[in-house]
Amino acid sequence: MDANTPTPTSHLDSDDGLPKKYIRTLAGDMKIVEQGGTPDLAPLAPRATPEPAPVPKPVPAPPQAPLPPEVSRVGEKSSPIETYASDFSDRVKKTGAVTATILAAEQDSAPRPLRTEDIPSSSKKNLFYSIAGTMLVVIGAGAAYFSYTHFAAPPLPAVIESVPIPIFVDEREQISGSGAVLLQAIEQSVSRPLAPRTVRLLYTASSSTSDSIFSSLPLSAPDILRRNVNAVGSMAGVASAGGGSASGGNAQSPFFILSVTTYRDTFAGMLSWERMMPRDLEPLFPSYPAAVPQTVGTTTVSTGSTTLTTGSSPQAAATSTPPAPVSTPVFRDEVVVNHDVRIYRDAAGKSVVIYGYWNPTTLVIARDPGTFAEILSRLATSPTQQ
Repeated sequence: MDANTPTPTSHLDSDDGLPKKYIRTLAGDMKIVEQGGTPDLAPLAPRATPEPAPVPKPVPAPPQAPLPPEVSRVGEKSSPIETYASDFSDRVKKTGAVTATILAAEQDSAPRPLRTEDIPSSSKKNLFYSIAGTMLVVIGAGAAYFSYTHFAAPPLPAVIESVPIPIFVDEREQISGSGAVLLQAIEQSVSRPLAPRTVRLLYTASSSTSDSIFSSLPLSAPDILRRNVNAVGSMAGVASAGGGSASGGNAQSPFFILSVTTYRDTFAGMLSWERMMPRDLEPLFPSYPAAVPQTVGTTTVSTGSTTLTTGSSPQAAATSTPPAPVSTPVFRDEVVVNHDVRIYRDAAGKSVVIYGYWNPTTLVIARDPGTFAEILSRLATSPTQQ
């Protein structure tokens, strides 16, 4: 201990019997001065203090993942299910609002039905455009359906669409019947006018792949010819391609395109049929009217030595013009557009019926060379004959 520090030996170490002071205070020094004494002003010797032990630096703890709310809330009782009642009570505690206020706020926050005045103007425009577009589509569809049902050409029967037509045609006409009735139907179609250089297709609703219009006619054609005529690829029609009476033909006449199996057998059958062919085809290819002889009336008046000839009079003598040369009506070999044909001409040399082959499997029967040439021209441009 320090030598200047009094050592407590007893609680009564002082002369006056008072306990000795262990701590020097200002109050004590002032009391000593008032009593006439001198306070001990000697400085206290400093005591040697031991060096403090080095404090180790704290090692930072590794970061820990945050605990879940239910673990971090130590001592709190958590409810596993949140209900509307708990949310309501928590809101009352936090906001201090009354029940009516909270219920009113909940009602205000609920979704309201959309009103017309709440729709933006751009949405109204889009809605208007959508309705107008829908109406235009409906009107257009109705107009298209009306046009199709009232102006579109009626579809051909399934039989006609399935059987290939050998040439391009300008018109189509359905006929009916068989035998003499069918022959009369073809005559009626010939009497209906056609535009120049056009062709009309004739077909029947009961046409099949085993029979053709030509085979259904009341003809005395030999069996060797009938057996070799195929319905597929054959057709009957009316053509307006003749050169008129000047070239020995009619302006409008029927024709047949026959798809045959063999050239040899069908040609032999046609040759044997030539004797009866003009009579069998007379309703379709009739003979031309006989020419009426022209007469010239003259009147001779004798006046002395002068003879005058004046115009016709009731008393005039009738004289006929020289008759045209007469030929025997038979089939003859001729050439039309570089194809060998057989032509039956009447006594005046006019063509009554003509037949020839476009190729070994296509036989054409027509009225005159003009119609025959038109049919061959269409056969040459038909895809089915390439």
